[in-house]
Order: sequence, then C-alpha cells, then structure tokens
Amino acid sequence: MPDMDYGSMLTYTVGLPEVPGRTNANLALKGVCVRLANAPDSTICFDTDLLRYYTGWSGGWLDLSRTHLTMSKGSYHALIQGDVQFRAALGPGWDQSEEFVDRRPLTAGPLPAEQGRYLGLVRHGANVAFHYRIAGTEIYDSPDGALSHGVTVFRRTLHLAPSTNALYARVCDVPLREPQGEPDGAEAPLQLLVNEASGQIVGVRVVGEGTRLRRTPGGRIYAMLPARSTAGQYAVLFARGTRSAVLDALNEAAQRSGPDVTAFTAGGPARWPEVSTVSGRIGQDVAAYTVDTVPIPEKNPWRSWMRLTALDFFADGRAAVATWSGDIWIVSGLEAGLERVHWRRFAAGLFEPLGLRIVAGQLYVLCRDQLMRLEDRNGDGEADVYECVNNDTWLSPSYHAFAFDLQTDRAGNFYYTRCGQRVDPVLPLNGGMVRVTRDGARAEMFATGLRAANGMAIGPNDEIVCGDNQGNWVPASRLNWIRPGGFYGYMPHARRVPPPTDYDPPLCWLPMVIDNSSGGQLWAPEGWGPLSGQLLHTSYGKGSLFAVLVDEVAGVKQGGVVPLRLKFDAGIMRARVHPRDGQVWVCGLKGWETGGGRDGALQRVRYTGRPALFPHAMHVMHDAIRLSFTGELDPSAAGDAENYAVEQWNYRWSEQYGSPEYSVEEPKRVGHDAVTMRRVTVSADHKSVTLEIPGLSPVMQMKIRLRLKSAAGAPVEHEIYNTINRVPEG
Repeated sequence: MPDMDYGSMLTYTVGLPEVPGRTNANLALKGVCVRLANAPDSTICFDTDLLRYYTGWSGGWLDLSRTHLTMSKGSYHALIQGDVQFRAALGPGWDQSEEFVDRRPLTAGPLPAEQGRYLGLVRHGANVAFHYRIAGTEIYDSPDGALSHGVTVFRRTLHLAPSTNALYARVCDVPLREPQGEPDGAEAPLQLLVNEASGQIVGVRVVGEGTRLRRTPGGRIYAMLPARSTAGQYAVLFARGTRSAVLDALNEAAQRSGPDVTAFTAGGPARWPEVSTVSGRIGQDVAAYTVDTVPIPEKNPWRSWMRLTALDFFADGRAAVATWSGDIWIVSGLEAGLERVHWRRFAAGLFEPLGLRIVAGQLYVLCRDQLMRLEDRNGDGEADVYECVNNDTWLSPSYHAFAFDLQTDRAGNFYYTRCGQRVDPVLPLNGGMVRVTRDGARAEMFATGLRAANGMAIGPNDEIVCGDNQGNWVPASRLNWIRPGGFYGYMPHARRVPPPTDYDPPLCWLPMVIDNSSGGQLWAPEGWGPLSGQLLHTSYGKGSLFAVLVDEVAGVKQGGVVPLRLKFDAGIMRARVHPRDGQVWVCGLKGWETGGGRDGALQRVRYTGRPALFPHAMHVMHDAIRLSFTGELDPSAAGDAENYAVEQWNYRWSEQYGSPEYSVEEPKRVGHDAVTMRRVTVSADHKSVTLEIPGLSPVMQMKIRLRLKSAAGAPVEHEIYNTINRVPEG
C-alpha cells in the first residue's frame, strides 16, 4: 500500500540514489530509517550490522515502488529519495582505534561481538534511541534535527556508560574537492569544515568535554570520545551548505541541550491510541469442524496494509498478530461469540515480521533482520522497547531471503527457517533451519537444504517438522520431519563437502494439486474432537488445512495428509491454539502463487461437537497398509475393495523447477500407475482397515481415495496423499 503511514521509523534494506550504469555495493542491509524529530522533512538511516549512520537526507522519503511493501511480490530494496546530506562508506561505525578495521570474516553480517553488538532501540513519541555496545561500553544514540539558518542540522545525542578506553565514532565520509586544504572553523578541533566535491561546505561539531574531531586524507570524519569513570553525554552535529550558514547553524545547535535519552527507556506517549472494533462471523455448525471469521480492519487511520503473517496468544486470550508490512497488532475479544473484537496497533516499522511467539508473557518477533522482543514499559498498550535478542544472521538483499515462523522447544531455545532460494550460499545461516539459544547469545544451523520453508512446528516432545515449497531441487512441496544436522534436498545450501548425492526424505510429498506452497504446522490440542492431538499442516498456496498421518518403519518417518474440507479467506500459513477455549486459530494473506481471496485472514477452526470420521493413523506393513479411523466404520462398506482407489507416481529430484509426475513402472513415462489391492480386511473393532497390496515398495507419492460409511450410515469420503520411504521385510 503506497501511502501507508509507517510512523517515524521503518526498517528495510536501503540503498542510496542510483547512478545509471553503476552498481551500488554500499547498502544498509539492515537499515532503520528514522524521520527526525523537529526536522520532519529529514531522515537518517542507521545500519544495525555496522552500527553506522549510513546516510542522512532531506526533502524526501523512500522509493518503495519495487518492494513487497507496495506489491505482492517485490523485486528490489528501498531507494532513498531526496537531497543526500551525508553518507558513510562501507565499514564499522565505531572502533577502539582510529583505523576502523572491519573485523568480520565476510563483508556481510554484524560486527564481531567484541567489536560491537546491536542491542535494539527504544521509542519515545517520534524519537528513537539506538542501543548498542562498543567494546563493552553501552551506548544510547538518538538522532534528531533542526532547521537553522536555511540548513538542516543533524544531531546525534550519545549517552555513554563509563569506559576505561577512548572510543572513536565515524560521523561521515566526505568526497573532498582538490586541493583539499586544511580543516578550519571556530573552536577547532571541536568544529571541522571541509570543502565537499560539490563545492559546498560540510561542517561537523562535537560537543562534550575531552572530545576531538579527526579527518583522514581519504575523507573520513570521526570523533574521539574520551575514557571516563562516570557516564557521559555528548552531541555530534552535522550541517551542509554555505560556510556562514553552516557555522551559524552549528554554533546555535551547540547551545541547545539534547534530550535525556536514558529517560526514553521508561516509555513515551502513545502514538496509535485509536482502536478498531469489529464483529466476527460465526460459521455454520453443520459438520464436526467449522470456520469462524474475524474481520480485518483494512480501513484504519494509518492505511496499514493488513496482510497477516503470524500470530500467537497471551495467557489471557489476547492475540498478537503481525503483518507483512511491519506492524504488530494486539487483538482482544476473541471469545466464543466474537461479538466485539478490538484491534490496536502495538508496534510498527519492523522488517518483514513473519514469525511470532509469546513466551512467559513476553512477545518475541522474528523479522528478516533479527529476532526481537517487544516490551510495553509504561503500560499504554504500545511497545516502547524493541530489544534485539539475536541478529547473528548474514542478510542477503535478495527479495526471496525470507526468515520464516518462530517456535521454541521445551528448553526455551528458539527455532526458525531461512530461505535459500536466490540467496548466496556463502552467507551462513541461510537455506536451512536456525536454532538460537534461549539467551540469544548464539545462533547455529540446525538443519540444511531448505529452499523456502514457510513454516514449522515443534511438538509436545520436541518433535520438529517444517514444510518446503516446490521449485529448484524440490520436485514437489514436502513436509519434513527434521533431525539435527539433516539435509532436505536444496543443493545450493547443502553445506557439505563433498556435495551429497541424496537427501533426507520427507515425511511426505505434497502434489501441486493440493499444495503448491506450504505453510506452517501445529499439533492440535487434546479435547479438539476427533482430531485431538493430530499434527496439522497449512497450505498458503491453496488456502487449505490438512490432518497429517505419521508412520515410522525401522526408524524412518513417513506418512500422508488428509485434506479437510474447510474454506479460508486467504492463504493460511500460521496456526496457534487459543489458551482458553482450546480451538485452533489460523492466519495468512493473499500474495503471489496463492488462491486466497482477501489480503489477510484471521479465522478460528472450531470443533462443533458434531460427529465425524477421519483417518487418523496409517502404518505401512509388508505388502499392506493399515488405516485407522476416529470411529467405527460400516464393516460391509469398509471391507469392499471397490470402495477404494489407489494410484502412485514418482518425482525427479533435479535442479529443474519442480518435476513432472512419473510412472513407477515406466520411470521415463509421465503419468500415474494404478495400484491393485488383493483384498481389504476390517479390524474387529471396525475402526481400522488393512489394504493388502502385493509387491508394496517405497514410492514418492501415493493417493488413496476411499468412499465408505460410518457405523451409523453417514458418508465417509476422504483422499490420502502419502509417501512410503520404507517397507518392512517379511
């Protein structure tokens, strides 16, 4: 939505205005753009990887026209619009020496922790203060500005904790005009003026006892902040224009006291107090499960594009919901009748939040740039603290470099997946599943070879599953049962030497006809009717929900899915259980490659209490498959082989996009093979059937269609799409 109001802050990958015929390698991959308080026509971009002020500009905002913020499938990063006042070269924004050595093993990712570590930010009204640590010294750094004598003064107010060493802060890099001349200005060296290549004057001033300014022959301007036994507050000022205007503006700005940035941490005034109230729509109770709908406040005061990407619940039943454009909303009133549901904007300006988890009442959000914790310090219903829990990941500017979902195990460790599609394999922590320690201190690759795994789940005993989407090296969508160190087929991110010649097979493959783009999973709660405890799988591409049948033979997982005949407003991709009523809630959005009809959906899958029969388990035996149901079948119908139809086919694992469906009997022929059953045996309790299939062998895809009756005579019609990875001997 082009005219969305993001507030005073937006996080994205940002680039300087482009020069025709020249590629700009100096991007802020994790750039936080802040509209300056007291100078609303001016903006700075802070790079949380390098802890530098990437650039500051006036007279414009950002060109978002090629990003996902204005379309369903973006293709580019955000571009700065306006008059660029200053910029910094690619490199650290701080150092313990005057060298500003980039100590990263790659020219990507965050600085080594011993050099600098981003800790997050706090918001106070329109103000933002960045929080980070340089060589063990904690710093709060708040940008603002002022229009003075016809020029914009950019100010950084720095609050530094006590430090035994001097620290050096990069201010900007100035392309100098020849001859360079000498630095000059009133009160030098606290004030420095240089001739820019454009012919204008760049003025920098630092305010604070014991400070100094320096400039290298290459044009780097930096400030030295002295060692101190107590905390200290400093200001760094920048202006560009004519010599007299710059001098007057800097001198005037130096007389004004900067804000007390430490006071920001207590919380500021509410920015989005308006609440949208809607009434839900209750589904018809004609089947065992129905779908209730909560309307999305698509018309809201900030024109927020309500494409929902993640949700989770607080213990009191309120939900936190994320949007693709960077909002977090708190939704209350999600009770039985949904008569009055309230939506309130809680946070904004995040970088593509696609995962959300509430742990012990604390709200954690997975964004493309970091795992963060949001906290409302003053109880006004809005986040004040955006704490960085972990940002170890190396970020690619590729549009496809998504970070998906967020789950925790019983030890409190966090898990999520990172896309491998169109992401340089040299970048660590991409193309697989990532585990972050509970304290956020370390991130590590847990499993590899994931192409675009949009969703995962962790079971009651720390079982881990995730989906993946059809494409290169993924012949069809797949549902994976994850083991530590496993490889799941996407070769560019195998991260093995020598390269593998095989992969960990999925629990089951999912043909395009039922799921062209998988979402996340969920273990259904106990007490949720006939599907209690069942693993569920969502389809973003088809807007569908599936029950998953899990089998194991000789330690090898396999199984299948059963489509549930439920309709959703959008492509669903996240599912959570309401802590009070035990019902399953899903959310999702409309984008590319999905049949979803609305931009966003928040819906409840409710057990009505009506009877239903579902397949809930399958087991592969030698020359047979046993299917178990949630209730009693009519034995006559269940024992009639004419009521079943079975076919099978294989895929081809290759670098081609997807795969045709190949005959098992004639591997070069595109098509399915009919599977002949010898007979069907019904169990004594009438709750299981055994399909005897001579010569049963491993196959990538099988489809079992059944048309049976319950013991009460009700129709029982289902399709099962399963995979056989192993058949027991004898």
